[in-house]
Amino acid sequence: MKRNLLSIILAAAVTVSLCACNGNGGSSEKKENGDGGLSGEITVWSWDVALAHLEEQAEKFRELHPDVEFNFEEMGVDQVYQKMTTCLQSGIGLPDIVSLEGEQMAKFGTKFPGKFAEFTDMINTDDFFPIKVAECTVDGKVIAYPWDSGPCGMFYRSDLFEKAGVKAEDIVTWDDFIEAGKTIKDKTGSDILCMAESRNDLVYRLMLMELGGFYFDEEGNPQVNSEESVRAMEMCKKMFDEGITFNNSSWDDMIAGMSADKFACIPEAVWMVGSIKDAVPDQEGKWAVMPLPRFDADQEPLGASNGGSALAVPSASENVEAAQEFVKFCMEDVDANIEGFQNYGLYPSYLPALESEAFEEGDEFFGGQKIFELFTEAGKNAPQVNYTENFAEALEMSKNSVAKILLEDEDVAEVLDAEQKEMEAKFK
Repeated sequence: MKRNLLSIILAAAVTVSLCACNGNGGSSEKKENGDGGLSGEITVWSWDVALAHLEEQAEKFRELHPDVEFNFEEMGVDQVYQKMTTCLQSGIGLPDIVSLEGEQMAKFGTKFPGKFAEFTDMINTDDFFPIKVAECTVDGKVIAYPWDSGPCGMFYRSDLFEKAGVKAEDIVTWDDFIEAGKTIKDKTGSDILCMAESRNDLVYRLMLMELGGFYFDEEGNPQVNSEESVRAMEMCKKMFDEGITFNNSSWDDMIAGMSADKFACIPEAVWMVGSIKDAVPDQEGKWAVMPLPRFDADQEPLGASNGGSALAVPSASENVEAAQEFVKFCMEDVDANIEGFQNYGLYPSYLPALESEAFEEGDEFFGGQKIFELFTEAGKNAPQVNYTENFAEALEMSKNSVAKILLEDEDVAEVLDAEQKEMEAKFK
């Protein structure tokens, strides 16, 4: 779920009233009851299945801390960001716990320094995917707990591969992938890859992560004209020029194309498992997953990630201790992580949970393949990237560059140099 936070902030400027009805998120009770245990009322803001999972875990938490009460408020992602922006600005009406997309933590943490309670001394960062820890770290401080994650792989139609005589295990590099795409196109009429030409830059971004790069370096400086960036974009253009890509201009277009055998592969995060099952239930047994191709056969595999969330505690909460303990309880309980995955599709970033048998089972929809072992390895290998507070704007610039290069046939290096200059001017 990608959101343009800039537009949200602008909208929030005229919606200050959103906070008025919420009071101050926490209650005025003391953090501890007479027995020294936790107490207080915790208000939680989250969305759909994430909220449902937290509600279930709250019941278990209250068995240990019966004097802690919970107030759950369900809202959409955009609404969470609108209210958080407005309420952080005013300091009024904040929740005690809030779900935020991992890629947005840097935005909120940088724009509102000191407004989130630290977990630095509570968390063992070695227990989580490195990229998720990076998402939750601002100025060297862990200001949120990593939650669900989005390690990526290549979903593919095993029946179309078989019909074309293509073997997934023979595809190691992106050049191998392109050659396989030509064969599949010739033998089946299907494109090999869905790759939006202007709606998003996902394929380029995943390739960039595989090369250890990103929009920004560790210090937050733009680096979109780096050697890695040019190489990733040139590979996208090479596939496009070969005529083996399907333009998924919208989510609905992709689903329709999936049903009509318009393409054979989808590079995406683990959460796509549920989306494929829901979209094309009649294709059970016709799908499988392989790692994303590499650029060089001898390249050390690097994973890529797309999506996932975190839990944060605003420091204005009157029940910071209880809120932090509940967050830690949910995020570091193996059973809770397994339940979140099995019941709601929330793929954990907590490594001890990923060692359980639940992630070693085969999936019949994917021909009995043990697909989650692949995603866990991708998550472990995904490089730490710096989203910065400028990610939303950088994403829009990157989409524009993709469109110029693919649709207008502009030179890769020239377009990325221009994007670099634009970023440097805008993100001073």
